[in-house]
Amino acid sequence: MTATPETPTTSIQRSQKVGDVQFTTTVKGEAVDSRITSLDFDDSGDFMIAASDDEQMHLFDVREGKKTKSVASKKYGVHLARFTHHSRQVLYASTKGDDSLRLLELHSESYVRYFSAHQEMVTCLALSPGSDTALSCSRDDTVCLWDLSSRNPQGKLKLSTPYLAAFDPSASVIAIASQSTSSILLYDVRNYDKAPFATFDLNDLEDRYTPTTKGRAWTRLEFSNDGKSLLLGTDYHGHFLLDAFDGRLKSFLTGRTGSPGRAAPVSSSGKPLGQGDACFTPDGRYVLGGSGEDADALVWDASQGGDASSYLQPAARLKGRERAAVIECNPRYNMIATGDIKVALWLPEESVTL
Repeated sequence: MTATPETPTTSIQRSQKVGDVQFTTTVKGEAVDSRITSLDFDDSGDFMIAASDDEQMHLFDVREGKKTKSVASKKYGVHLARFTHHSRQVLYASTKGDDSLRLLELHSESYVRYFSAHQEMVTCLALSPGSDTALSCSRDDTVCLWDLSSRNPQGKLKLSTPYLAAFDPSASVIAIASQSTSSILLYDVRNYDKAPFATFDLNDLEDRYTPTTKGRAWTRLEFSNDGKSLLLGTDYHGHFLLDAFDGRLKSFLTGRTGSPGRAAPVSSSGKPLGQGDACFTPDGRYVLGGSGEDADALVWDASQGGDASSYLQPAARLKGRERAAVIECNPRYNMIATGDIKVALWLPEESVTL
């Protein structure tokens, strides 16, 4: 499938806030003939990597809006492909054979290093914003802290269902979500082996907002870039927007129509893997997410409070062609990426389609 020749992606402005523009049109789409399980941009915003359930990674040139190559990992499987701070290196989790992480050099398609410590499938992979440090969570109830220059973990925690983790934007705090205990634990990176300095208890919030999926629906944990908010995504009812300092609920983001069709880390549904279908925009003002079974992408204004019951409805609905099972914001350009069977890149007020 070939794109039309007009590709005005160079008009994206690096300095313009995402909140100042309206994303209204899918501008590029390319089928990968499989179901997308994760998306990630490199630091420059010029490249994007997508992992799919046919055991391949797909590299996209963002400025051209097209796929440039696919890299197979048939022996080990692939999920949660993440760029390191070296734009041609990707860290990803194996899905078969063993449960190692693998650091791949994309240009030569050769492995730089393997990281082995988990005994079951990795459920989350997070890169530090400030160094070549990574966090991995696993179904074996462990969380490992890695220096990517060494194949051995720098630290290892044993917790109850610690299936999601995130670095704060200062790279000094780690948040770990434990679904079975309905809690989020905050650790000082320098004292990773010590007790958490704060624990947010979400038991009452789950009883109130997600009672039918309690204990099994958390899909994503992410700090806003200003460090003030913490997003806890779920796969059905909506998403929790929390105060990152005290865990207080700012609002519960609602308005979706069902599941995005991807499995939560604790799920045994047999659905394809995923990374969650909600994320912050780079300025931290908005949360973008899929609408579940519909093709629309939803936009919540995180600066606005919810109603009397703290429910926050979408401020806008962006019309798409297929559901946004996974979603990610470009860190440099005013661009959104969504994926299901097809990867779509969204630009403000411009239209180039396949």
